[in-house]
Amino acid sequence: MFSRPKTVRWYALTLFIVFLVVLFSANFDSTAFIDQQQVSTKVNVTVAPPVTLHVNEPVIKQNEIRHLSTMYDIAVTHAPLNWTEQDLTFFKSVAGETVFSQLAVIPEAHEKPDFTKMVAAERLFKSLFMYFDPIISQNASSDPSIEHKETWELYQRLESTLYPWIYPYWKNAFHINNQTIGQGIVMCVGNNQFKFAASSIRAIRQVLKCDLPIEIFFIRENDLSIAKRSYLTTEFSNIRLMKLDDYVGDYYTRFGGWAMKPFAMLASKFTEMIMMDADVFFLQNPSLLLNDAGYKKTGSLFFYDRTLFPDWEKGPDWLRSFLPTMSPLVPKTRWFRGTSSHEQESGVVVMNKKKSLLGLLSTCKLNGITERDEVVYKHIHGDKETFWVGHEIMQTPYSFVKSFGGVIGNMGRGDDDGETTQVCGVQLHLDTEGLPLWLNGGLYRNKNKPPPLEYLNFTHYAEGEDWQFETHCIKDTDRIFELPNRQRSVALASIKIDIQRMKDQELIDQGKWVPKTL
Repeated sequence: MFSRPKTVRWYALTLFIVFLVVLFSANFDSTAFIDQQQVSTKVNVTVAPPVTLHVNEPVIKQNEIRHLSTMYDIAVTHAPLNWTEQDLTFFKSVAGETVFSQLAVIPEAHEKPDFTKMVAAERLFKSLFMYFDPIISQNASSDPSIEHKETWELYQRLESTLYPWIYPYWKNAFHINNQTIGQGIVMCVGNNQFKFAASSIRAIRQVLKCDLPIEIFFIRENDLSIAKRSYLTTEFSNIRLMKLDDYVGDYYTRFGGWAMKPFAMLASKFTEMIMMDADVFFLQNPSLLLNDAGYKKTGSLFFYDRTLFPDWEKGPDWLRSFLPTMSPLVPKTRWFRGTSSHEQESGVVVMNKKKSLLGLLSTCKLNGITERDEVVYKHIHGDKETFWVGHEIMQTPYSFVKSFGGVIGNMGRGDDDGETTQVCGVQLHLDTEGLPLWLNGGLYRNKNKPPPLEYLNFTHYAEGEDWQFETHCIKDTDRIFELPNRQRSVALASIKIDIQRMKDQELIDQGKWVPKTL
């Protein structure tokens, strides 16, 4: 009773071997024929120009990044599988359609989505995207819905299931990068974040002399007042205001707070961007990040968070439950080893959408309304980890600057202000040479206290992993440094800017501020 299936398998294997022999013979004969012709005839060969793909995701090997290993942790992800005609044949079968139909469904609102199926669907989507990318890129007038009808239908079913919020602004995911150009800074600003953003932008322009164009995203019409919009566009040059719900569908997103950030990056008109929180202040010119070696290598550059709240099991257990393969970097992380419940600080994210669009799409997926409310934000703190987890899902490479979040401010003053031997203040991030690069949390000792707010003195910074969360101090005392004069002058100049901003904002709130002409 078992002989028939075995016979069928051997028959199929025989046919496959015969097919390979015929194919090899044909290629061999063709090559031989060309070689014979070349003996007697000069052949003019025209080399086709390289095709510019919508997404040119880097393929990285471990031996190519050894020289970067002292400055970065780089995720060398598994190479994606290529879509073939055999895949189409399978999905046209009864069994294949049954499998595919399980992947191409949108979970009901407020119902827990199946992340195992979601990851399978996203990785299949990536294979289809990479299959069509050279076809579409080589001939912009081609219509895949006609020339590759059956495969294109599978692609569309997955795209509309996974990323329904891209419609109607984009016809499909290939159109996203068609509408981007150049480099710039992206910020998400609402009425409550305006006070930080206005001072940070002025410091970028006037102190750091950075002229990168800046996009300011707000979600809906009432999220950023007309007066504050006017202030941003008349006080500063090269600013573009963008309302996010003009670009991203609201039904499957329902933005609020952190979740909008990856979607703003998706909607940005920039190909290469520095996404920064409104309360981030740079101590060096941010444009330096766009020439960073780790960023250039992978297309996405991330920063580590502080080491906080050890014995974390919930997140790693969740990741293991749905991610079948991951890069060798993940098991080495503090988050995965349980020594910190925070891994990434998403206050600054640097990304090239020509390289990392697919990882960004997956990050956006994790921040959709159903995904974040029913699963993701129950396992992680806001959007932070969704960037690297999204890249892992899509097997998109990324880099981390190899230093954990430090602290910048001044020595503690005792009691609730921290020990006098400790540096206390706000979170600091270093560049690859160990110098202060940017801080997160504003210029105040504690931005969450009621006014009047106290400015930091910006005399010291420290590295370490033993954080006192309540006082915002690092207990480690072996890596305390005086703030270099250059960075201190930037911080103090930013404080002066913020003092003037407060006066301007009083006028705005009273309806007395008059915009100036640039």
